[in-house]
Amino acid sequence: MATPKEALVGATQSININSNAKAAPPNQVIGNADSVTFNNNDHNDSATVQFLANGANEFTYQGSPVSSFSIAPGNSFGPLVPVTFNVTVDYNVSVGQNSGGPFCLQVGSGPLQIDIVNPSGGTDLQNGAIPNNGMVTFNNETTGTAYVTFSPGDALYDQNNNPVAEQVIQPSTLGAQLTGKGTNKNVSYWVNVITQVKSDRVETGNGTIKIGQT
Repeated sequence: MATPKEALVGATQSININSNAKAAPPNQVIGNADSVTFNNNDHNDSATVQFLANGANEFTYQGSPVSSFSIAPGNSFGPLVPVTFNVTVDYNVSVGQNSGGPFCLQVGSGPLQIDIVNPSGGTDLQNGAIPNNGMVTFNNETTGTAYVTFSPGDALYDQNNNPVAEQVIQPSTLGAQLTGKGTNKNVSYWVNVITQVKSDRVETGNGTIKIGQT
């Protein structure tokens, strides 16, 4: 679980956005006490940053929560201060007619949380991203047992460093954290929610997680 932020002062890190709506670095890691500033390096079009799912309102600007913001051509926005410790936030970027993402911003050493939001296996973040050696956790908000299957089965690892091809998450439970290992690796996942017995499968949700994008 994320820990409430205390009054610490750290460095201000930078993320650069180019004309093709690419963020650099695409998977920025900052300290719990750090802040972050986004720079729009396009001198013709504004850039828009949209924090996704649980990432909405995880940062504040001048004391107010921020879920999205626009940056004028050639300008910057920030610094943004994290609200909580140890959490990974995903975001999308658009510049002119171009769009990119998801990119990730890891605060401390916390995981990206993906919520399973309905019995159809739907999630609040269909396409996610974490850094190499970053973490992800699935939060089952339903009253059924969730079976999350990963492909390939050797990209996410449990706390004992064993590869995880399927994770079972009980109803109304936060699943164990999984660590992603790799560079430019794309992991597909499928979610089956079982309401009573395993044969009573309902519609499958699916998505992807990018690991260590460059």
